[in-house]
Amino acid sequence: MRWLGLVGAAALAACGSEPDPRGGTCVDPPRGPDMTRLADVTAESGVDFVYENPLFQGGGLAVADLDGDDLPELVAPRRRGGAMVFHNLGGMRFAPRPDSGVPSDLAANAIAAADLDNDGDRELVLATFDATVVFANDGAGGFREVVRFADSGTTEHVLPVDLDGDGLLDLYLSNYDLRDEVKTQNRVLMNRGGLAFAPAVVGGAGLSWTATAFDVDDDGDQDLYIANDTLLADYGTGELSGPVLYPVDLFLRNDGPGADGAPVFTDIAEELGLSRPRSSMGGVLHDFDDDGRLDLYVPDLGSNKVFVRDTNGGFIDRAPELGLAATERVNKYCEGPARTEECLVMSWSGAIVDFDLDGDDELLVVNGETTPFDIPPVTMFARDGALPYRELSPTLPCMDARAQVATDLDGDGDQDLAIAYVNGPLAIFEDRGTPAPSAWLRVVLRGSTSNRDGLGAVVTVRTTRRTVQRVVGHGGVVHASLPAEAHVGLGADVVEAVEVRWPSGTRSELAGPLTGTVVVDEMR
Repeated sequence: MRWLGLVGAAALAACGSEPDPRGGTCVDPPRGPDMTRLADVTAESGVDFVYENPLFQGGGLAVADLDGDDLPELVAPRRRGGAMVFHNLGGMRFAPRPDSGVPSDLAANAIAAADLDNDGDRELVLATFDATVVFANDGAGGFREVVRFADSGTTEHVLPVDLDGDGLLDLYLSNYDLRDEVKTQNRVLMNRGGLAFAPAVVGGAGLSWTATAFDVDDDGDQDLYIANDTLLADYGTGELSGPVLYPVDLFLRNDGPGADGAPVFTDIAEELGLSRPRSSMGGVLHDFDDDGRLDLYVPDLGSNKVFVRDTNGGFIDRAPELGLAATERVNKYCEGPARTEECLVMSWSGAIVDFDLDGDDELLVVNGETTPFDIPPVTMFARDGALPYRELSPTLPCMDARAQVATDLDGDGDQDLAIAYVNGPLAIFEDRGTPAPSAWLRVVLRGSTSNRDGLGAVVTVRTTRRTVQRVVGHGGVVHASLPAEAHVGLGADVVEAVEVRWPSGTRSELAGPLTGTVVVDEMR
């Protein structure tokens, strides 16, 4: 495929080659009606951070409450050095914290924020080029380095996940290195308590962008879908753009701990129907076809995938009939019968969000350049009750971006947005709607037998019209760490019941009606 050639072209462009006639502008027209709720408030937010990343990889982004005030902070590291914690002041205002204890010159590829010692605050994990570093939280959003793991690979995604069921979050590192077969092997760090971890062990391999955790076989433990990049394009015709030279996606069934305490994994991607080569960038969980079972959205180069469960328990791609494939760019440079890889959509990360709180979720997708200077739009898919989805224009600027996190940054009940450009700003977009208190439900978990954040819990919200499932902290977004919560837009629906299936296997049930923020404690 030409991706490596495009990377080289991007490097030449940065060194002063002839400018592209497109001038670095967005040439794609809107692909559907406007959705005008999101306003760019980066300049007035106080978030002044610019990513500097070589070639095509992005920089890290974590959104999490780090000081216990129920407002999420932003943490942004970049690959060329420079990490910053932005304290949330409320009202969509942030202030940099150069005294946070996270070194301001730290270069990092990926980040995670999670309560690793179950003490009620969240630690930070930053993956540098040659190590994975854990920073302990002092309870007020200040950090100190407590452990560093050298030779943990070239990590692009850090997933906190309890793999052995002991109530402590382990760390799964998705590694991507074209030049080093050792550094591109994924690693597992098992949490032994007190912020101590067992030495890293290998857990799968490939050009891995992300991991997504959920219990695919309903046996009570966390399995892992690994998004592997084979550097191949998919035109939506069933044909690939070249030979398969790199490992395909993995689906690691968790078969319990081995002799060293680390989980024994069995790759079942082939039997699940997930082993076809792709340029897989991530994995987002959602019930796209309304059958009550979680499906898997996989961003790709070309035809994106929505793997829904089939009658045999495996997965089958139904993205085209659901209206979610989004194969090609639409602009004057990509017209006519000839189709090239440069005119495909290269999707990097997806987010399931009900921005307008009407009770139907949207899928927001950020995309990357396939040709230098040809900046892609952000794409959005929505539904009005019935399927299939249809494209909307989110009226966001075109951008070459990687990580995105949607959450309520200002505490007003709707979902705002943070997006990490490849080379450009950490951009903040405010949802400018006026949410009614009855139009949304936010579920926050406090585990006891399970991990404190409740990562891996399945939250099921039953309303008068539909049933919604959210898997808390499931991962699947490149370079990024997602908030430990479940948010559901309600519209005119009334919540009849909420069920939480904890990673420990216990269940909590709450009777409706429920709205606003609900905190659920796990009962021992």
